Amino acid sequence: MFDFLFRNKKGEMQSYMDMISIEVKKLKIHKLAIEKAVGMIAHAIAKSEFIVQRKDGRSKDHVYWMLNIRPNPNETATDFWIEVIQRFLLEGEGLICHISGRLYIIDTYTTDRAVMMPQIYKNITITSNGETLRLDRYFRSDEIIHLKAQNKKIRKYLLNVLNTYNNVVSAITKAKELASTPKFTLDIPGVTPVIMTKDEKGNEKPLTIDEYKKDIKKLLESDNIEILQNQNGMSISQLQVSTSVTSEDIVKLASQIYTECALAFDIPRAVFLGEITEKADSTNEFITYACGWVVELLNDSLNAKLVGEDSYLNGEYIWIDMSKFKHRDIIESAANLEKLRSIGYTLDEIREITGWEALGTEFSQERAITKNYTNDLGGENSGTQNADT
Repeated sequence: MFDFLFRNKKGEMQSYMDMISIEVKKLKIHKLAIEKAVGMIAHAIAKSEFIVQRKDGRSKDHVYWMLNIRPNPNETATDFWIEVIQRFLLEGEGLICHISGRLYIIDTYTTDRAVMMPQIYKNITITSNGETLRLDRYFRSDEIIHLKAQNKKIRKYLLNVLNTYNNVVSAITKAKELASTPKFTLDIPGVTPVIMTKDEKGNEKPLTIDEYKKDIKKLLESDNIEILQNQNGMSISQLQVSTSVTSEDIVKLASQIYTECALAFDIPRAVFLGEITEKADSTNEFITYACGWVVELLNDSLNAKLVGEDSYLNGEYIWIDMSKFKHRDIIESAANLEKLRSIGYTLDEIREITGWEALGTEFSQERAITKNYTNDLGGENSGTQNADT
């Protein structure tokens, strides 16, 4: 029971304590990193505008309202899409059902897994504003927006985090086995002392160290209250185990984990850590690599389920405009906006690009082209740019 009196396991116990301390810190840092990465992507998409394109131009109708403002009576679009994207990135799928012109997040479901025919979804529970409801009906696949994709890098990273959790559990289990009873150390001076005791007749006799250890072990295991006496400079103390992990170790560990997480989610490290030097390039990379594939999946799913084949082929579609996510200084962008105006963009189109409302006037919808790109082979300025024509 008190095997610390016989062999030194302090080093073994110390290693388990260090492992537990490090792995627990790693789990906490991983959790923060994952929440940050998923939150960055989800918030970027939720902040963007879902454009509803009809044959006669962009429309702000019920579908636009449902996607951008109020998907259902109890949730805002921002909260709704953040929740959908977070589930999709962490669980590999996010489901939405379309009921009477409203969108709801699906918590649980079963499906028949049909291949040649549209799948049927049953036993559906939906969530709205933290409340859950079970639906007593089935849905065809064209009524369900099913975001499903396995990003191998994200999946591998999440599995590594799971392995870290398993390491913590294993280390804690082993440490509990070692620490299930009190552990003591016996400190013996450099010169082995002579330990005396009394026999049954009261005569003194010397004890070996091993015999002395057995006596101490018997005394410590006893339920009776006893006084433990030290012999000739020897002392007994309960083993105290602590971790040797320093704050510097944690800082280095955090930097490594943040980098791993950023790479897994395709987020530029400078953007993830807030160390942006070239703001435009870093933000563009974030939108292109971290958000782009999620946006394309959303575009395809919304067009397939809310627009339909016939309407889509006739020029109607839904797409996510992430240009609204990027901050634009109107003064700094003035020269570039002027160039757009000169090559045929209307004032209303430019105002929408900057996030302003279109004026809807005859003047704002006119196309004033001040740059002339000509293919007149016989002209003096053939193939060149003529300004202010």
